[in-house]
Amino acid sequence: MVKEEVLAKHHRALLVMGWGHFLRGEEPTYIEPHLRKAGAKTYLIVFGTNVVGGYDELDHRFDSWRAPTIVSLADNWVGELAAMPVVSGGEGGPHRMIFRRGRHSAGALPAPPPPPVKLKDAADALLYLGPRDSLTQVSMPRSELEGTAYGTEIQRRLKVEGFPTDLGPRDEKTESPQFPRPQAEFGAGPPPLPPPPKNMGAHLPPRPPSQ
Repeated sequence: MVKEEVLAKHHRALLVMGWGHFLRGEEPTYIEPHLRKAGAKTYLIVFGTNVVGGYDELDHRFDSWRAPTIVSLADNWVGELAAMPVVSGGEGGPHRMIFRRGRHSAGALPAPPPPPVKLKDAADALLYLGPRDSLTQVSMPRSELEGTAYGTEIQRRLKVEGFPTDLGPRDEKTESPQFPRPQAEFGAGPPPLPPPPKNMGAHLPPRPPSQ
């Protein structure tokens, strides 16, 4: 879409997506390398909070900031922070950092992982909307989804991705913490990922015509 509707027409565009797709690097799911190879000049802004380590490790240098604000990550203390705690609200704990993947020969011990990626290496600027504990996420209850064009679109996308199209039971609460406190059980890791859709290797259906 960027190649056809932006670059080919010499336009500019604002792309909005989760940080798991947009952090700078060479991971297969990252989009920016593909944009650059296509000739795009990018400026990457990521959303982040005042968390710099585990869930309870907050950096009080953020306390004086007026929200919302966007700050460049070049040549300052913000850019030197580890990227993952800031962008994830500390949900993953102090050890769930971003690492660059490496390879090692069969039978050889893997080399120690490189240090966590810094914010300045993951993006150009930080969008700060306020302290982590002041942030809420707003959800649409199922009763407001069913029978709407938006609910129909969600079901269509679930079908394309190979997931059940039933919207499933949804909490009727419309607001909840953006980053709830992780489970405190000893040894409890992140929940297992769902199995990949059976048709994930199939070709995507034709793109709908532009509106």
